[in-house]
Amino acid sequence: MSGTLIAIIILTAIFGGYIIDYQKNKLKWQSNNAESSKDFDKLKGEMDRMRKRIENLEAIVTDDSSTIDHDFSMDENAGYTDEIKRENEFKASQKLKNRGD
Repeated sequence: MSGTLIAIIILTAIFGGYIIDYQKNKLKWQSNNAESSKDFDKLKGEMDRMRKRIENLEAIVTDDSSTIDHDFSMDENAGYTDEIKRENEFKASQKLKNRGD
């Protein structure tokens, strides 16, 4: 009887050790995922800022006036619409066609 009790205590200690190690690893994985999520959000924000800068550069390049108005909106809520993209691409292609002639 006492041999069985000792075996149960030993098995419980081993099993408990595995559970504790699993929980520690689980916390590490969660913290790594949180860091990856923060990095992803940071890179996404940087990509949005770059997209807006490109939009502004397209607008500057395709501007027909002799004086360039540098009052472009860098508002965080300003969206990059397909209409603006198509318009800028059209103006850029027209300028390239005119340079080729």
